[in-house]
Formats: sequence, structure tokens, C-alpha cells
Amino acid sequence: MPSSRHDLSGLKFALVYPPYGPVKNEPGIKTVKENYGIFPSLSLLYVAGILENVGVEVLFIDAHAEDLTLEETVRRLNEFGPDFIGYTLTTYLFFQSLDWIKAIKELVDVPVVVGGVHLSIYAKETLGYPSIDYAVTGEAEESLPNLLKAITKKEDLSTVRGIAYKRDNGEVIVTPREAEVDVNQTPFPARHLLDNEIYYSFISKYKNFSVFITSRGCPYKCIFCEQGSKTFRPRSPKNVVDELEMCVNEFGIRELDFFDSSFTIRKQRVIDICNEIKRRKLDIVWAARTRVDCITDDVLKAMASAGCTRIYYGIESGNREILHTLRKSTSIEMYHDVISRTKKHGIHTFGYFMIGNPYEDEISIRQTIRLALELDLDYAQFSKVTPMPATEMYTMLLRTHGRDYWREHIANGTDEPIPRPLCDLTDAEIERWTRLAYLRFYYRPSYIMKSVSRLKSRDEFLRSAKTAWQMLVNPPSEEGMEVVG
Repeated sequence: MPSSRHDLSGLKFALVYPPYGPVKNEPGIKTVKENYGIFPSLSLLYVAGILENVGVEVLFIDAHAEDLTLEETVRRLNEFGPDFIGYTLTTYLFFQSLDWIKAIKELVDVPVVVGGVHLSIYAKETLGYPSIDYAVTGEAEESLPNLLKAITKKEDLSTVRGIAYKRDNGEVIVTPREAEVDVNQTPFPARHLLDNEIYYSFISKYKNFSVFITSRGCPYKCIFCEQGSKTFRPRSPKNVVDELEMCVNEFGIRELDFFDSSFTIRKQRVIDICNEIKRRKLDIVWAARTRVDCITDDVLKAMASAGCTRIYYGIESGNREILHTLRKSTSIEMYHDVISRTKKHGIHTFGYFMIGNPYEDEISIRQTIRLALELDLDYAQFSKVTPMPATEMYTMLLRTHGRDYWREHIANGTDEPIPRPLCDLTDAEIERWTRLAYLRFYYRPSYIMKSVSRLKSRDEFLRSAKTAWQMLVNPPSEEGMEVVG
């Protein structure tokens, strides 16, 4: 039944997730991205759930996962006959998405609504493009239904909080933000609108696979991440496991990847979630992301007993001074200790590393590669540092270079490499070092033997073999690609 506060029954809203390809100023390298996996857009799935909760009929088109052409996408849209079309935007993929938005609007001429963290930063620049009509600049739970109600009833849009729109003279108006929502009241992602069988990560082992989030925001202040600027709001254990149970019983999902910035911030909450998973006898395996300074043996034991098979740790660098600059309250010794204890609990370990940090040089990069090898991680990802909007690292760039590169990129379509603050290495050098780090890590004979022994399926073997071959034969590219969809 529609929410009692809003009833938008009769409206039809299409959500489109366009395909994406190589772009500049990305943290990943081409070969890794091409084989990293296909992930559903969790943000759009949440929007779909919010819309259905107020009576809107929703069509979800994942053109990226289904490898749809523009013509196939337009045909589906015309068959559905939407009143609105919505997209989620990211800053570095903005113009790829805009190309699709323009092309679709020429053939399906209905209002376009966009959202995503990008809009909380560059709403005016984004709505400067004629093909984009409205934006949700914060969380969509209240703002999006209020916006649709105001549009359909021809009410004053300036009274709707958390949106951006254009006046008749073209002026872009950005209204004050909505208050933060209660994350336990948010409708679950509308996974029934997807074919959950088509998604996977390069190390997922079971179908169906999906992604999941149990909290928003983060209390830590790493200079390269925008999540630290947002209040940490965890969902209750019951709310989390209710959604997990739906994933299992209604969609046949057997493996999930938790995308929280740091899943184990509140340790007792994690233990309670794990106990509830076991109490309900949910047959799932899952992975989570966290930090080495917010995990204990009790938490590791609980996670392992509830189906956690892999933890992604943000390690970032093997240089102590760089870790301090990044505001990582960790140490090299702590990395060794926690990785070792995680493996003792039977959980695989995945390390995230960055190359091109402030004060980075050849010596510190070699220290990072050496640490990745010494830790004997099961997996590692090496990313090229890219100062992203709304991070302290980007503020450092503004101070040192005096230009707002991302704002110029969105407003004017400039497409030039964005410098890294306090780092003298060139893009080509960082690309070569990143590729070398992958080769050093994944092409050790001992690692190859261990990897072959843990392969569980033919699909997993083929994905691994393809990635390994391309890493060897592909030359370093001049452009990066998205690392996480």
C-alpha cells in the first residue's frame, strides 16, 4: 500500500543505469575494471523502493549489466510510457551518463530527475544542461516524493527541501537540505525489478549475488573519502537481517557484498547481526569492508560463524608518514596482527592500497608493494589516487593549485588530468607503478598455486584466467576506469 503521507498512484517512473567505459581521472586501471564484476546500482534500487512505497509504478533498466544498446533501452521505455526518467550521477562518469540522458530525451521527451552524491556538490552546474530538469540533492526518502507531488499538483517547488530545479528564466534554484532520515524506516531496495542472476564480482563464488548496505556515513576522517563528512547512522540488527531474509527467500540470493565504509564500527551491533543470521538459519555467504583498528577476535569469530568469508581492509600505504597524512589511525604492526588473526578465523583477506598519495615517491611505493606481499593477503587492489570532490584531499588540491578542477569539468566539459596534491609523480609513472604492483602481487608462483586451489566454479576460473592474461599482455593505458560499480 502507498505511504499514508504520499499517494502518487498512477505515476510511472523509469530508472535507467547507463553503460560506462574508460574515463580520465579514475582510480582504477583498465584491465582490472573490465574484469572486476557487474554490480547492481544499490542507490537506484533504493530509489525504486521509495517510489513503490508511495504508489509509483517503476521500471528499472540496467543497460550496463544487460549490455543494452540505446535503441533497446528506448524501446523498453516507450513500451512502459514513463512520466519521468531518473538517473544516478557520479562526478567522474558525468559526461558518459549525460550522453545517454541527452540521447534518450530526444526520443522519450519526459522530465529527467537526477540524484546521487554528485548533486549535493555540483547541482547548479549539472542543471545547466538542458536535458536535465530536476535534481534530488540529498537523501531521496522525503525529497523525491515531495518533488513529484509538487510537480504533478503544480505547487511551488521552492517549498520542497532537498531539490534543485530551474525557473522559467533558466536560473537554477537549490533548496535547503532535508533532515537526515531514520535509516530503519527506509524501504528496502526493490531487487524484484532486476534479474539477480546476472550480477557477480570477480571473486564471488555463488549465484545469485547482490550488494548490501547496513549503515550510512562514517565517523572516521580519512582525507581521501567523502563518507567522513556524513553522520554515521547504522541500521538495527533486526532491520538488516529482515532484508537479508528477503534476499534469500524471495530472490534466491546466496552471496552478498556489504558496501558499508566500515561495517564493524559498533562491534556489539555486528555480533547481534551475526547471531540473528544464525538464529534464522540463513544460508548465505558474505563479505564486508572495515578498518583494522575497529575489529576484535569476538567480532571475527561472530562474523565467521555467520557466513562471512572475506573482509576488505583499507590499508592504503606501507609508509608510516603517509598513513599519518591520510589520517589512518593504524600502524604497520597492526596490519600484520589483524590480517593474521582474520586468517586464523578462516576469513579471506582483501587489502586496498593507493598509489600517488601526498608525499609519495618511489621508495614509499616500494614499501607499499612490499607490505602487500608480506601480509600474504588473499586479494589486493591497487588504486591510483584521485582527489575526489567533497574530500579533504580535494581541499588540499584547491589550496595548492588554486583551481576547482571538478567544477570546471562539470560546468565547461574540460577533460584534463587532475593533479594529486603534494605528489610529484606523473600520471604515467603512477600508472606504471600500479600495474607493477598488480603483477608483483598476483604473479608470485606461491600465490598462483593458492589461487587455483580455492577456485570453486568454472565461471570463477574463466574470470581469473582472463584477467591474468590481459594483465600480462595489455600495455598500460592512459585512462583509468571505475573500480567499483
